[in-house]
Formats: sequence, C-alpha cells, structure tokens
Amino acid sequence: MRLRFHHVLGRGAYGEVVLAEDTVTCQRYAVKVIRKRALLAEVELADVMVEHRVLQLTSGSRFLVHAEFAFQTKMHVLLGLEYLSCGDLDQLLQSKGPLDVNSARFYAAEMVCGIQHLHTMGIIHRDLKPENILVAETGHVKITDFGLALENMYGDRTANDYAGTEGYVAPEMDAREEYNAAVDWFSFGVIINQMITGERKYHHKLFNESTSGAKSIILQLLKRNPAKRLGVNRDIRKHRFFQQIDWISVESLRVPPPHILESSKPEHLEPFHLDAVEAAEAKDFRPSPKDQAMFRGFSFSNLKTLLDTSSKTTGASSPTEPP
Repeated sequence: MRLRFHHVLGRGAYGEVVLAEDTVTCQRYAVKVIRKRALLAEVELADVMVEHRVLQLTSGSRFLVHAEFAFQTKMHVLLGLEYLSCGDLDQLLQSKGPLDVNSARFYAAEMVCGIQHLHTMGIIHRDLKPENILVAETGHVKITDFGLALENMYGDRTANDYAGTEGYVAPEMDAREEYNAAVDWFSFGVIINQMITGERKYHHKLFNESTSGAKSIILQLLKRNPAKRLGVNRDIRKHRFFQQIDWISVESLRVPPPHILESSKPEHLEPFHLDAVEAAEAKDFRPSPKDQAMFRGFSFSNLKTLLDTSSKTTGASSPTEPP
C-alpha cells in the first residue's frame, strides 16, 4: 500500500481519524478508520454510507471537504479525506475572539458557496456549526462532517427526524415538525452571529450602526417561519451584507483570506499501526459473510494509483471488497 500512517488526529465513537501520507506523492490525508463491529452493533452503518456517498459528490465545490478514496479491511472501513491542517472555525474564534464584520463576511461568503452547492445536489447538512467548518493552510474554509446529512431533498420533500447540535438547531426541527433545507440557513445565521458577537444567541444590544448589515442578515436567517427565512425565501447573495462581495472572485478563491493560521498539531502524537489495530479487533470479532456483504461497494478511488494494494499488501490489513 502506498499509504503510510502517521499519528492519530482524533477519536470518535467508531474509530480514529489518522494522518496518512502517500509515499510517492507525499500528499497527506485525514483517514477515518472505522470499526465494522461498531457500525453493525450500533446500527449506524446507514449514516456512514450516507457520508461516504456525499463525500464523493462534494468534489464539485472548493468549499466542501471531499473524499479522495475509500477501502476496507476485514475489520475496518477507511475513508480518506483531504487534510486541512489549521483546525476549524471554532478554534479560530477562540484564538481571535469575535471577528470584525469584514472578516466574518469573508467566511460567511465562502460558506454560502458550500451550502448552496449542497442544496443544489439535494443534500441538507443538518449539523452546520463552527466545529464543522475547517480552515485550510491557505486561510480558506471548507464545510465538513456529513454524517447527519440528508440526501435527495429536492423540491417539496421534507423530513421530520431530529438531528444537529443544540444551539444551532432550527425551531421547526426542535419542535419535531416537518422541515427542509431552511434548517441549514438557520444554523448559518447562528454561525454569523457567533462570529461577530462571540455569542450563539442573538441579542440586539450586541450590534451597533456599523454592524447593521450583519444584524439584518442574521435576523432574516433566524426567522422562525422557515418559508420566510433568507436563503429559501430570497437569494442570500443579494442581501446588503454581501453587497461588497464579488462572487466570481469568491468562487475562484481570489479573495485574500483575513487570517492565515499556523498548522495545528495534536498535543500527544499517538502512533497508529493498521496491522496492530486490525489484529486487536480480530481477537473479539469475526464478521460473517452476511456482515461483510453490508459493506459491498464501499471502496473507490479518485486517485489513479494510490490504492495499488492487491499485489503489494499482505496480512490482515489488505484492503478487501466483500464478495
């Protein structure tokens, strides 16, 4: 395998996110290493497969994280995402404090491009929040984490199941009512409010005359009636908050970012060895052919030769495709 695994970037309920490198091109990836046993036991396979499908579609936008490859071993599925090394918008806000309006406008404009691209593909994110807005070394931002996304949400289709993070959830979802893509625009309004005021909850006293355009767009995004909410009701790009924005330049990444951040590094570099993780998992779990069939079709690659594995990799960590 041309992938060399380095260290653990983070841990979740179903596995780790690991920094990996293509030994030929030196390109780095954030690889989600997810235990099949956990997915099957918790009946969360559907969410992972949704994210797997969405990530293959997001490559059409510069403002959405996308997957470069996916493969599986006997015990794990692995999803290789582009690696953004400068943390997320939440960390940026913690280090910089509330942003000036121009900086907030820049990040908001790039998020608009990503959100609109998702909605054009019939996808509702459902968990927009600063932690899910990653910052690249270039200073531009990308939306990530599509585990709660809904697909095929075109036209008048609605949903009613609850998803998201407290404080960013739209009132219609909170009330367990039918909802559509307007829920993402509500979350986006909370994010703009948080960027400018440092608070998730809107309060008019936190705004002054110089932030009147920001106040206006936030109020229109936070409308309780989703049919009247900006983004669904009217073209958000034409709001006066964005009147200084050249959208062609934004889409082509020609607008200089307000902040260039240093790459973030984990405090404790925990090494990762796929063979060892695979062997440890095999001690307690023996997936049946029926179990393995659940993961049929998982593997793909947007890279021509990265997963050159069948003749070069041996042992437990050999990527497989269930029969």
